[in-house]
Amino acid sequence: MGLQYAVFFACVVASMVWPTTEKWAPSFHWTKKMTIKNPENSPPFNYAELGPLQDAWQVLEETSINTYFLMFRSHVSVYQTCVYATANIADKTKKTANYTVTFYHPFKEKYQNNTVQVKALSQTDYPLENVIRANLKGTLPSATPVPPGSYTYAEYDNSTGYSRSTPFPDRGVAANLQPSTPDSNDLTKDVLDRLFRDPENPQYMDMYVVYNEPQCYIIRSPAAWGGCDLWLRKTELKSIVDDLKEDIIKKEKELTEKYKKKLKIYENCTATDKQKGDLQFKVDYYIVRWFQDVVWKRISFDCVLAYMITCGAPVFSVYNPVACNTSLTNQYLSIS
Repeated sequence: MGLQYAVFFACVVASMVWPTTEKWAPSFHWTKKMTIKNPENSPPFNYAELGPLQDAWQVLEETSINTYFLMFRSHVSVYQTCVYATANIADKTKKTANYTVTFYHPFKEKYQNNTVQVKALSQTDYPLENVIRANLKGTLPSATPVPPGSYTYAEYDNSTGYSRSTPFPDRGVAANLQPSTPDSNDLTKDVLDRLFRDPENPQYMDMYVVYNEPQCYIIRSPAAWGGCDLWLRKTELKSIVDDLKEDIIKKEKELTEKYKKKLKIYENCTATDKQKGDLQFKVDYYIVRWFQDVVWKRISFDCVLAYMITCGAPVFSVYNPVACNTSLTNQYLSIS
């Protein structure tokens, strides 16, 4: 009941403050008179009485016990890659942990991972820790500056605008920001660079917990262009895949036969490299789309509702039930 009430309240708040203007010039002198607001992470979720529903430390604790797979994204595609996260708690008192993101490249059968030190923090005016700050230089992240919010809204007179990162380079926290530049000491190349392309700062990036429960959690990050990620616990994902095993095999076969005909790949003829590549792309793309619809109906309704309210419909699906089976089972086995 708490979540439904919170979601209803979040809808009302969103309808009142949702930005009407997407582009504005932050360097103008009149920005100093603006009022910054941060309603983007659904403040109604950020109360202990509700569960809590937005707890960065709980996300890290759950991820230290279970593996979570990236299922959907609203921004920044990750094509032909299976992504999952694990964590190890470092200090419960200081709320720090080691957070590992692993890529499995199914068509190369190779794993790749990066581990960063993270800390649970609260964004401005939030009572509970709702931010996971990751240090990008291999050390513990600092608690300062205080996370301003993954979307920062500004009101001026009767108009409203927003930016997907801190919008005021000439005042406050933004005055300390530096452009991202290549660094030979950067310990997080490749994996995190693909997921989080534009960190707020060369030293760290913030991941805002929009909503969480043990089964799944939603994170929004300015470094991913303000986009949202939905992570699903391995237990639930494996259950869905196991239940649908025959359907997945059937769907893959249907798509393969369909696009063999469209690409004119005949049984007694050798396909060209281009035909093989096109076939792989088509089957991969459409089975992921099909699986997205299936998963969306089977995971926690509360998680789906929170994602839709705060982030809209997912744009990119990440998990391929055929290609990613190895990363799910930890064995080099085909789902069939």
